[in-house]
Amino acid sequence: MEGVGKTAGGADALLTLRAAFLDSMASNSTSVHVVTTGSGDQRFGVTVSACSSVCADPPTLLVCINTRSPANLAVAGNGVFAVNLLNVAQRGIADTFAGRSATAKPFDFSCCTITAGTLGVPLIDGAVAALECRVVAQQVIGTHTVFFGEVAAVTRAPVTHMPLLYCKRDYGQFLAF
Repeated sequence: MEGVGKTAGGADALLTLRAAFLDSMASNSTSVHVVTTGSGDQRFGVTVSACSSVCADPPTLLVCINTRSPANLAVAGNGVFAVNLLNVAQRGIADTFAGRSATAKPFDFSCCTITAGTLGVPLIDGAVAALECRVVAQQVIGTHTVFFGEVAAVTRAPVTHMPLLYCKRDYGQFLAF
C-alpha cells in the first residue's frame, strides 16, 4: 500500500497529500443532502456530502458548508436549517444546489417544490426525509463551517424512496443483495 505524508517535501508534498485525500474521499459512498434555510422571502440551499448524525440524546447532526457559500452565512444568521435527504429521482435538484445544473439557474428553488417546515425553513417535497434543526454550535475548520444542529422536527416522505448516493464523483443508488 502506497503512503503519502505531510512530514517531508514542502508544498509539493502538501499538494500530493491533498490530491490523495480528495481521491480517497471520492471513493467514500455518501447520501446526497441539500441543506436549506430561509427567513422571509430569502431562501438559501446548498448540496452537501458532509452530513452525519452526532447523537440520539438529544437528536443532533452535523453538516459542513463551505465558508464561501451564501448558505453558510444564512445558516449562521438564521440559526436554523433543514437537511433534505434526496431520493434517486432528485439528481437534478442535487446538481442545481451544487451550482452545476445544465438546465436550471444555480441554487434556484424553482427546480423543486417546497413546503415550509415547523421552523419556517424550506423542505424539499419528495425527499426521503427532511430534518429541521436549530444550530447549537459551529466551528470553522479550514474552508468549511461545521454546523451542529439539534433536530426539532422530522418529515418523512409518504412513500418509501431510495436515497440518492454519491461515490467516485457520480450519482448512484443502493442495490439490496
